[in-house]
Amino acid sequence: MLANLSRLFHTLRYIKGIQCYYQLWYRIKSRFISIHWYNKYLNESLSSIDIEVAYILQSKQKEYLGNNSFELIGLKQMFEDTIDWNYQGHGKLWNYNLQYLAYLLDENLPPEERSRLLKDFSEQSLSGNVKLEPYPVSLRVVNTLLFHSRYPINDKVVLEALYKQIDYLANNLEYHLLANHLLENAFSLFIASIYLRNKQLFEKAKKLLMVQLDEQILSDGGHYECSPMYQSILLAKLLMCIEVGRKVIWDIADVLNFLEVKASQMLGWINAYSFPDGSWALMNDAAEQVAPTSQSLNDAAKILKISPANTRLNSSGFRKICGNNWELLIKTGAVQPSYQPGHVHADITSYCLWFNDKQIIVDRGISTYAVSAKRNEERASRSHNTISFNNYNQSDVWGGFRVGKRAEVDMLEDSDTSIRISVKHYFNPNCIHERKFSKLDEYNFIIEDKIYAPAFFMDKCNGRIQFASNIPIAFNDNLLSLDRVTIKMRGLYQGVMGKKCYAVSYHNLKNSFCFEYLAKSESSFTFTFT
Repeated sequence: MLANLSRLFHTLRYIKGIQCYYQLWYRIKSRFISIHWYNKYLNESLSSIDIEVAYILQSKQKEYLGNNSFELIGLKQMFEDTIDWNYQGHGKLWNYNLQYLAYLLDENLPPEERSRLLKDFSEQSLSGNVKLEPYPVSLRVVNTLLFHSRYPINDKVVLEALYKQIDYLANNLEYHLLANHLLENAFSLFIASIYLRNKQLFEKAKKLLMVQLDEQILSDGGHYECSPMYQSILLAKLLMCIEVGRKVIWDIADVLNFLEVKASQMLGWINAYSFPDGSWALMNDAAEQVAPTSQSLNDAAKILKISPANTRLNSSGFRKICGNNWELLIKTGAVQPSYQPGHVHADITSYCLWFNDKQIIVDRGISTYAVSAKRNEERASRSHNTISFNNYNQSDVWGGFRVGKRAEVDMLEDSDTSIRISVKHYFNPNCIHERKFSKLDEYNFIIEDKIYAPAFFMDKCNGRIQFASNIPIAFNDNLLSLDRVTIKMRGLYQGVMGKKCYAVSYHNLKNSFCFEYLAKSESSFTFTFT
């Protein structure tokens, strides 16, 4: 009981007052809310704006398979006669993706079929059968407006549902969650205000958007939730806002300049974070096949004549060390943002390695957002390329999207060739892991670990290295041998090579080798490339 109260205290102590207020208000309000409260824009009309970058940035995944059949986040579902837009059989994230209506932009589908899906959803929404939530409304409004740009919407039911959702969103901003949810709200209202040519809504959206971008985009251009997936999703929407904004009939040059600077910074970050082949280390909550690729973001920015900023990873909590044909990405940051850590993992000092055109050491990744043992395991320290004490997490990640007491992090060295980090684990201030990454030359680097802990923990320091799939590995004594890579180990009690799964996307797991070991008070791994 006391432990649960302590966990709750350390979880809630970082929450902003505005989050607490709106959590209570929305819980009460949602019991009575109706889409028919929101009639402000019913007499408006939609302009048609061609957005070129939207179709460059859209997901290439086939989501609608025809005949009321969908494949979303790796799970298929077919509805017999009518689509259940509230379907929860595959969890909330699957239902969110169903309601985003992203498949309205799939040019391989007949426009008539897409219009049918849109009208069916609109009818169900107006009948009160679909509960409105701000986040899916934000994405759905934008996708509907983009569809309208190519296939003008004249159906009264669809337009009524769209106008009501825009008004609903303007009055139900996600201040209880903040972070990427509130930023998506702002993007959606900004784009909607321009389609409606409504200056009052534009002013509200502009103010919200500029405030949130200033708060959420860090000095190195990274989004403060520190996920390459969300960085890409949000940057794509920002680029759409810029293209739409350039077609406004009134003067917004100051706003556009602000947005373009932010886009340049964010693009610089995604380029700095990406490996040379464009792939990402899937750190924190990140998955493939969900967000636009680095290449598509750069292509879209080029059309808009936006150049990436020259970026060195820093405030977002990552660093890179690079040599001849290899790059090492390191997680250096503590929990951030402190008041919304839902996408954070307990993975400080974890790393991913790219060599010879591919990733060879990877992150565990995520396969689910369902609040479950699997979700907790994928966020755990023991699931990452770091060290845990007796399988405890560095920070108290729990409940799927919560973090209680947090690890303390000190950056002891920070240069292009040497990174040294000290992590004091939350459960015992005397359990400290110090890790140093040093570039020896263009073909060698070393990872050195020092462990300070009470005697009970000293023979229970668990470490791991998760290799990518299809990487042949030989393990002999204190040497790991890969194709053109050798890893010489020192200071291990024991090491075991086994098969483990890691996730590349939701419900998409790959088998690969994983080296697990017990570390002594001092240990090291020396990597040599040939």
